[in-house]
Amino acid sequence: MPKKFTDAQLDELLAKGYLIVPDYYSGEQLAEMQAAQRRVLPTWEEVKDDPPPGSAILTEFPPAEMALLRGIVDHDAWEFARKFLKTEHIHFRAGCMIARYPGFKGPGVGSDPNNLHIDNGNNSLLPQSQSAREFGQLGFWVHLEDVDEDQAPLRLLAKEHGRDTSKYEPLICKGGTLCIFNNYTLHSASDYLREDGQRFTWGFGLGRADHYWEGFRHYTDKGRNPTFSKFIGTLTAAEREVFRFPPAGHPYYTPQTLEALEEQYPGWNARGEYYSKS
Repeated sequence: MPKKFTDAQLDELLAKGYLIVPDYYSGEQLAEMQAAQRRVLPTWEEVKDDPPPGSAILTEFPPAEMALLRGIVDHDAWEFARKFLKTEHIHFRAGCMIARYPGFKGPGVGSDPNNLHIDNGNNSLLPQSQSAREFGQLGFWVHLEDVDEDQAPLRLLAKEHGRDTSKYEPLICKGGTLCIFNNYTLHSASDYLREDGQRFTWGFGLGRADHYWEGFRHYTDKGRNPTFSKFIGTLTAAEREVFRFPPAGHPYYTPQTLEALEEQYPGWNARGEYYSKS
């Protein structure tokens, strides 16, 4: 199971701009998520005769795998994000799943000539704040499989190095590694140099609930998605708040709407947490 985060890890994230946590996923949970990931993202062996454009694939949220959706419901990660974002009220920011294959070249969206960029430009309407970290959402990038130096590892640049790209830290890691960074962290893609294999990445973000100007992808159009509907039906009322649903006791909830919610999200009121003020 995921481990609780420490104050020292928060301090490291604040100092460097990123935090790498080896072995965050392990055992049965890791194996289940690895298998789910491979059902969503094809391996190189499956696409090598007809590689995707740019030798990369980016999938939209939600993945059609409950094991990956359940991985987002990580209360330790949520509490860590609340500390970073300075609020108890956070919202899930939809992420994506990415595959890199032989032939992939590194420059990312918005990169400068050194391939440096931050993710704020495609995740927020507001330019970077130099003084308030809570305006930078927190990204959780999960590496469920090993990443070697020739498999296009993500490169991260600690704050202390300014823009000195010679000080990049490549994210070479074992399967089960979690990397956390925010939208103001300088980073870069890199080239896939091996002639076989792939590099898979799966991730999501968390941001302040009151920051309605933020988000990489929105998911209010996914309410009828079968996997998403099933997933929401398994959550508690408090967990659903992170996914933008009104809290229990909200005036929206009436006998009519609760019946409709149960139809759309089977299991919605299984715990009896909702009630009507009508």
